Amino acid sequence: MGTVPTDRRPQPGDLATVRQRQYLVDEVLRPSGARDEHTLVRLTCLDDDAPGRALSVLWERELGARIIEPSTSGLGSTPRLDEPRQFAAYLHALKWSSVTATDAQLFQAPFRAGIHLLDHQLVPLKKALELPRVNLFIADDVGLGKTIEAGLVMQELMLRQRVDRVLVVCPAAVTLQWREELERRFGLRFEIFNRDFVARRRQERGFATPIWATHHRFIVSYETLRRAEYYEPLLAFLGDGIRHKSMLVLDEAHKVAPASSTRYAIDTETTRSIKQIAEHFEHRLFLSATPHNGHSNSFSSLLEMLDPQRFTRGTRVREAQLEPVMVRRLKSDLRALGTAQQYPERKVIAVNLSLANKTWNAAFGEQPAREVGAGSDVELRLSTLLSEYTSLAAPGAKKRQLVFINLQKRLLSSIEAFHRTLAVHAAAFGVGELAGGAAENAAPEPEDEEYGATDDAIERDLAAEIREASAADLPIDMMARARLDEMLELSRRNRTGQEGKLLALLEWIRQKQCGLTRGAKWKPRRVIVFTEYGDTLRYLREQLSAAFEGTQQGDERILTLTGGLGDARRAEVQAAFNAPPDEHPVRVLLATDAAREGINLQGHCADLFHYDVPWNPSRLEQRNGRIDRTLQPSPEVRCHYFVYSQRAEDEVLDTLARKVDVITRELGSLGSVLMDEVSATFDKGITASTLTELKAVDRDNRADTTRRELETQREKEKLRRELDVIGEIKERSRQVMDFDSTLLRDALDVGFAMSGAGPLTSTPLVDEGKPLAGWTMPDLPESWAKTLDGLRPPKARDEAPWDWRKKPLLPVTFEAPRGVSSRANHLHLSHPVVQRVLQRFLSQGFSANDLSRVTVARSSRDSVARVIVFGRLSLFGTGAARLHDQLVSVSAKWLDGGGKGHLKPFAEEADRRAIEQLERTLAEAPELSALPEAIKARLLASAQSDFASLWAAVEAESKTRETDARRRLTERGATEAAQLRQILETQRETIEEALGDKQLDLSDQLTRDEREQWRRDKAHLQTRLSLLEKELREQPDALAATYDVRIARLTPVGMVYLWPSSR
Repeated sequence: MGTVPTDRRPQPGDLATVRQRQYLVDEVLRPSGARDEHTLVRLTCLDDDAPGRALSVLWERELGARIIEPSTSGLGSTPRLDEPRQFAAYLHALKWSSVTATDAQLFQAPFRAGIHLLDHQLVPLKKALELPRVNLFIADDVGLGKTIEAGLVMQELMLRQRVDRVLVVCPAAVTLQWREELERRFGLRFEIFNRDFVARRRQERGFATPIWATHHRFIVSYETLRRAEYYEPLLAFLGDGIRHKSMLVLDEAHKVAPASSTRYAIDTETTRSIKQIAEHFEHRLFLSATPHNGHSNSFSSLLEMLDPQRFTRGTRVREAQLEPVMVRRLKSDLRALGTAQQYPERKVIAVNLSLANKTWNAAFGEQPAREVGAGSDVELRLSTLLSEYTSLAAPGAKKRQLVFINLQKRLLSSIEAFHRTLAVHAAAFGVGELAGGAAENAAPEPEDEEYGATDDAIERDLAAEIREASAADLPIDMMARARLDEMLELSRRNRTGQEGKLLALLEWIRQKQCGLTRGAKWKPRRVIVFTEYGDTLRYLREQLSAAFEGTQQGDERILTLTGGLGDARRAEVQAAFNAPPDEHPVRVLLATDAAREGINLQGHCADLFHYDVPWNPSRLEQRNGRIDRTLQPSPEVRCHYFVYSQRAEDEVLDTLARKVDVITRELGSLGSVLMDEVSATFDKGITASTLTELKAVDRDNRADTTRRELETQREKEKLRRELDVIGEIKERSRQVMDFDSTLLRDALDVGFAMSGAGPLTSTPLVDEGKPLAGWTMPDLPESWAKTLDGLRPPKARDEAPWDWRKKPLLPVTFEAPRGVSSRANHLHLSHPVVQRVLQRFLSQGFSANDLSRVTVARSSRDSVARVIVFGRLSLFGTGAARLHDQLVSVSAKWLDGGGKGHLKPFAEEADRRAIEQLERTLAEAPELSALPEAIKARLLASAQSDFASLWAAVEAESKTRETDARRRLTERGATEAAQLRQILETQRETIEEALGDKQLDLSDQLTRDEREQWRRDKAHLQTRLSLLEKELREQPDALAATYDVRIARLTPVGMVYLWPSSR
């Protein structure tokens, strides 16, 4: 590089060396007055080990700052030759870090991530790279890996420097899972934005610190974002307009859609706040398995938040508009294509209970009934008494019916849960003594939006509602009072007894897990038992603990997962339950609905029991989804529920469970619409008409709307074609990237040696019962301690950091483990350990000089000595976005004494073959010690002059490659600009059509709130139409300009001498 005269101030587009790094000048702010002598210069780093890093300097005050211009350059000093494997590791690091925007169908993220490459998970990535702005809706089925799909899109855009700031918004229950998945699978470190994080940042940086500016990647819950003290600073930080290189990810995106109502969906507070935030993000990624609630205006509103240039609320969603931005598959779709071997078959099993001669019998699915234990008919009698009491005492007011509906729900859960609520209700009439305990008497706990309410807090709130509603029902007549007294006494006497379904559960445990006799050993099988209520969970824990007493490690076999658990405890429970059964004794997980979402429990569990069937069918499906998901090692999962054949309510619950199973299997997202209808049949509790109403639930107009506007994306032949194309792209990308785990392992060994450490050592591992190649990490310097933290065993809550770091590191592997519970750490290209090693290679010639970047490789493939010179062509766009990277190589014959053909590039075909065979040559080459000293000295002495002689040929080859890349970038920019223009013109036509449609006027058929929302939507159409002309004039050209090359840069890479083995 040449230096420009020092008195010239920089101009936008210049290259500059500042603080020993190379930068692109983005913006120059001249002195504003006579007394202002300084020029503010904003820069973006171009170096491979710090790409895209922003820097602002006062040019006149910055020591050593200088403007540079491309010129003939060399490798610098070459005091020694590198070993062939060192040069190979360096060359591979450059290849693996290269990106290009010339071809939208080349992937890099899948080969850098710690995942098993499943073709269906690459479809969203393909679609994302075809979009000018990545506005993509991933609407895949529960358990198909939407988080992984989103992570691939994020990582690819970051690698291409199209994104540098990400905000993930999700339910509180899944914040921890998002952070763990993104860090473990993609090496992306996110901060969870919550009260603790804010307090920590203010303590570190001062109270006035703008918290949202302290990190580039955040995860925040919907619950936290609702709080004004966090939401308003975010809006202030985002400022006006769209933030360049920013991405918003909405998980469970249906939560922000306008709420369903009878005729017309209405904006919620969440709808309005998220819409206001979304407007400031350049890229938007929405995730939801149930994106459509049956209301067309709600769906179009959600899509407008995703892509306001393609969709407008209040207009019809056309298939052609939706196809480029929607990804929608069900597990059943993939199974039908024969590509879903990774997903288990779900079996829903009814456990039918009947009482005869004071003995409970249970039939598990199609199996014959068998005795499970002695018992009484108390559950059946309480059901009859409650029905009679309800008919005598239930009020007509809907709000006051809450008491009787909850009594019914809790009786169907457990006698213990029923008794505790009945006691609160009875106390309002002066009947009985209030059943004490945490739910009624404990002091209120402070709310924590981060972890949600504890089960005790939920029970307390319910007790307060029951108490208030019961007081409003005073008085009751003598017959009702008698039924109340009888229920209270009957439930009190039997609240700790063994219910019929508990006996059935214990029988299943005896058959599948442990004989429950003294000293009995436990099998490896695990099970989850879900219940809606904390009272029932406590009852189950007491009963199971008593049953397990005396068995092998009986007091360590149960774990609980409840509401309000903090991140650390939740992670401990998940890690224990997913750990191999020979490593952790837990066999039964008791969980309330706090665990129904946001936690993967399929590592070693394929059995689940619903101790009670929730009346909200979505909860039933969410529970099943904890084990029915990707990376489930069992070919089938078994979801059980209980049915009392002699209790009227259970016929309804049986119908509910079967209907939900059918909806899930057959109707896809139509299910979310029908599940709303199913849930509505329980609004008045289970009554004489509920079964008829439930059976009558079928596809309605809202379901037809959903099918028309969304389910077209699931056409089987289209899915098959997509997967065929993905297979081809994946293979082509693999060849271009030239990635192989063996090459990565060798590069790490070289990097560790450069740090003064030894190599990785082989150690056998087992993954899901199959052998897995494992490796033990070498002893590395103390400076590596923080980098190695991700390879340590999980840290206990009370463990001191210095003690934790003394523990041996877990083994590593270069294959993605197939199970969620593998103890081996997958070293992939984005792993912090790998990144640290590769960054050292990428910094060679910039901020590090460990390598001379010249080597000699002995070759048996040629009898003539040859030399290959490498340069790296990089094309940068606005904001130093890397548009294209490519290694450029030139080969020539090397003659010891010069002469004809010496250093003449590509003089013969053998020169090109030498480049093609270089990988194998480097891999097979012996160490330099095998080469005579005289030859090494001769080549080292001529290295700089040889490189300089061939650099002109590298520049010429680079110009050819640059011209081709510029052409392809221009073509892509023109194509996408034309597509955007067509999108905007179509949107204009759609809005005009909607405004001219007489059927749009629904105002006479709507409620007041719906009518107001309808008017706002219509006004929005008018406003949007008025803005389109300006967007049509400006935005297509602005889009095309993002592919304009601002600067082309050719940097020296290195040189390889190929020396014949015969000499």
